[in-house]
Amino acid sequence: MRPPTLLWALFAFDGRVNREVFWLGNIVMGLLAFLIAMPKIHEETGAIVMSPLFPFAFLPALWAQIALSVKRLHDRNLTGWFAVVFAVPFVGFIAFFIIGLMPGDPGPNQFGRATNQRG
Repeated sequence: MRPPTLLWALFAFDGRVNREVFWLGNIVMGLLAFLIAMPKIHEETGAIVMSPLFPFAFLPALWAQIALSVKRLHDRNLTGWFAVVFAVPFVGFIAFFIIGLMPGDPGPNQFGRATNQRG
């Protein structure tokens, strides 16, 4: 078994992560995406203009959020397909916070040995 890495935590869909990794990963990727693609205000019109780097920052951040959510669901011994619920407005927002606040299953489950380890 290979040890967990930062790339695994942010971009792979196997294994489990605890609440700390879930929140830190989502916060760091969100801030990084915002800083890379920071919107600017057009001086003449006052309109908000998105950076041309927006897709290159947003897509990896979205992928990381989905991967972290799937692994967090695995920590609750749930299938990662429940992450589809996060696409539903309002319901997804609440579900995101619920999985981020609920403790995981103690010990091994069908998705991995223990928190922050590959399956």
